[in-house]
Amino acid sequence: MKRLALVMLICLVVVMATGLVVYAGPTDGIVNVKDLGAIGDGKVDDTKAFTDAIAKARADGPMGATVQVPPGRYRLTKSLTLDSVLLTGLSSGAWPADGAPMPRILVDFTDGPCIIAKSGTSVHGLRFDYDHKGEKARKFGPTIQLSGNGISVTNIAIHQPYEGIMADGTTNVGRLNIENVFIVSARACGVYVTNTFDIPTLRNIEVWNPDPYCLNNCIGFKLGRNDEIRMDNCFAFACKVGFLFVKEKEGSTWGGMSNCGIDFSVEGIVVEEVTELRVNSANSWAHATALKVVGPGRVTISGSVLRSNGAPAVIVNKCTSLTITGCSIGKSGRNWPTIPAMTLDGGDSVLVNGCTFDDNGPGIVIGKTADNFLITSNLFKPSPFAAITDKSKPTANKMIASNLTKKTNPKKTEPAKAK
Repeated sequence: MKRLALVMLICLVVVMATGLVVYAGPTDGIVNVKDLGAIGDGKVDDTKAFTDAIAKARADGPMGATVQVPPGRYRLTKSLTLDSVLLTGLSSGAWPADGAPMPRILVDFTDGPCIIAKSGTSVHGLRFDYDHKGEKARKFGPTIQLSGNGISVTNIAIHQPYEGIMADGTTNVGRLNIENVFIVSARACGVYVTNTFDIPTLRNIEVWNPDPYCLNNCIGFKLGRNDEIRMDNCFAFACKVGFLFVKEKEGSTWGGMSNCGIDFSVEGIVVEEVTELRVNSANSWAHATALKVVGPGRVTISGSVLRSNGAPAVIVNKCTSLTITGCSIGKSGRNWPTIPAMTLDGGDSVLVNGCTFDDNGPGIVIGKTADNFLITSNLFKPSPFAAITDKSKPTANKMIASNLTKKTNPKKTEPAKAK
């Protein structure tokens, strides 16, 4: 014990002699909005208190100043601009689900984004609420507009937005990180990411649309020009399109998505154009089409479930290359017996291998314009429908081989017995 006390005394003397001080973290640059006059009752306009808190944190604090939002309901009537500032509500344990305990931001204006996020900005642990005042879709600005590099958006909930988290379309928003986000009834778009000139990450984001308007109008995730984007465990429910990949002025998406899902949407994954897209372990259930590839790019789909209702689960019209392996493809029931599981009408290079097709209708229908494809080693569940129908030209460069099929007799419906 005496030896331990001696060691501690020597350490204390060394610290005092050298002037070494133990750093306990910054005490400046942390501002509470209530200290600047925010009321948080959902009625008073708290915009000035927020803007003053942001300005004070930036002026007093180091890079990465923090604005704290305690429990309450805060009405905002103008955009907030964040530049290298953390805007945080519930600092830990925030769960962006239906009963989210986070402080609420009531967005009460339509002329601009709620948050303009510039480089180095973080938004965490808050819920944003919108009131459409009886209209089906009141055209608010984005909840969070991405306008800088290295932005982090985590553990937030957004209820009833017109647009959720949206890139501004011009700024490089590389090194973007969005995760643990719950978006409810987005009228036009849940998440739009483009111009990420370095690796962005999207993780555990759900766009869930119980409002009927959204089914025919909302794009769950819209992806433009992205540099090796990484998406995993994202989900779109009741959207017009779950995941839409488009061409922008600067180019299209290069990247991958894993364990993502689509349900109760008109279309699941739509590829208008990509540079390279890898889809692994997706679960796409759609009213119309689970996967539609209609433009240039290299697309690889593996280990995924592709199901549809009133249209083919997979539609291929155009691509640079398309590889579909180890997938389960078909329709969700027997109500569409004339609709095939997959149609192939184009594509510079198409491979379908090692997939299983159900017995709810015809399997693959190959159109007259298909010219370079290989369909091998697929398993078709025995059914009265044609497994593969090839309408392509005899001159097409093609191979259809080693597919396991079995034609069965149609089941006869017995007449009802008279009572």
